[in-house]
Amino acid sequence: MSEFMTKESNIKIAVHNYRAIQRADIGINGITVVTGENGCGKSTLSKILYYIFKISSSYNLLVAENLKERLNGVIRFMDIAVRDLRSADRGLRKELMNDLDNLNDRLINSVPSQDTLQNLLYQLDRVHLLFNLDGGEANKMQYRRLLFVANDILGIDVSVDHDNRLPIEKLKVKVSEIFDSSFKLLRSRNTFLLKNELEKIFHTDELPKKLDVLEIDQTLLSLRDNKLSIPYSIQNTIYIDTPMMLGEYSDDNPHWNDLNAMLSSNKYVNANDYITNIIKKEILKGDVKYDDDIIASMNFSFSRLEDGKVFDLLDCATGIKSFSILQMLLKLGYIDSKTLLIFDEPESNLHPQWIVEYARIIVLINKYIGAKFFIATHNPDFISAIRYISEKEKTLSDVNFYLAERNGVSYTYRDLNNEIDPIFKSFNIALDRIEKYGI
Repeated sequence: MSEFMTKESNIKIAVHNYRAIQRADIGINGITVVTGENGCGKSTLSKILYYIFKISSSYNLLVAENLKERLNGVIRFMDIAVRDLRSADRGLRKELMNDLDNLNDRLINSVPSQDTLQNLLYQLDRVHLLFNLDGGEANKMQYRRLLFVANDILGIDVSVDHDNRLPIEKLKVKVSEIFDSSFKLLRSRNTFLLKNELEKIFHTDELPKKLDVLEIDQTLLSLRDNKLSIPYSIQNTIYIDTPMMLGEYSDDNPHWNDLNAMLSSNKYVNANDYITNIIKKEILKGDVKYDDDIIASMNFSFSRLEDGKVFDLLDCATGIKSFSILQMLLKLGYIDSKTLLIFDEPESNLHPQWIVEYARIIVLINKYIGAKFFIATHNPDFISAIRYISEKEKTLSDVNFYLAERNGVSYTYRDLNNEIDPIFKSFNIALDRIEKYGI
């Protein structure tokens, strides 16, 4: 693969002709730093990487999520039917409600299976039977409503005359078709889910002309070949673009929700004490924790070592949040040798001194835990700190810098290996402008 850099990397990604990116051939093995001016595609690369490894590592569960989403109408139909039948036998009705709850849990937490399909079809028949056994005038009104719901799910125009019977068999056919498409996704592991996710996060149906990922020179992902294999070197991906995401859930930023779910797991294993103690005792001079007790005055808390005073972490400075997020991820055991951490401008909320400390923690995590990093930044202090702290820790051979260079209206990412002088030459443009606009 001559188009990739000569330095060996376990993971290689190629993104060509997408948004601001003309060409980016990037290796990920230790600490990968990409830099360049605003609008050069750094955040685009970060998001692409996150969703590639999130989807490829959790493919089966994501197919299950997609299945559950597509079945929501049918599940709602059954729920309405059972819960509205007040005159039905209480024992039978309660049993059916419990069965529907169990089915819903199975759809959420399990990979699609023939057993789940048959269970759902069976429950549809039971709902229909129970509804037909129920009598009274109230049933007629409920029947009309249920008929409306079923026809809406099937896309039948309810404004025109149609069969006045509940279309249970048609619903069963629809359910079977939805399951069949999920089974095909599981067998093929094609790129449908990834394409769908990229279209959503970038608000366009345009896809990269080329998007390939290789592991030890074997293709893991190829949009052209519709291929998505299972990665080994990266099995868990964490994307952090702002510490302000802490405790915030967002439909527009699903990676915030993923990260909050990790931080809220409250299953501390006290992993990686060496690095967590550096954060706790040398940098924050305090400790953080999450408490999911409903009567707790705060969920995320920061306890100051000096006087033991406890603060709501959500009200603390963004710099404290930045280190606290890393500290919690380490304590919870979410960072290991198969983890890729993606940082988008991690220095933007940090004091210059803490920029260096943050870079130091990244280098130590890579050295002692083996986690991989992809970092988008344009801060000279952060870049220098990564470069020279890695050299001191004898891990410089696992650090790579890439500089986005303008080519018309798009950018090509140049592999600098572990040299940073070309980056600082590009930063000198700012000094030239100060001289131009200043006195």
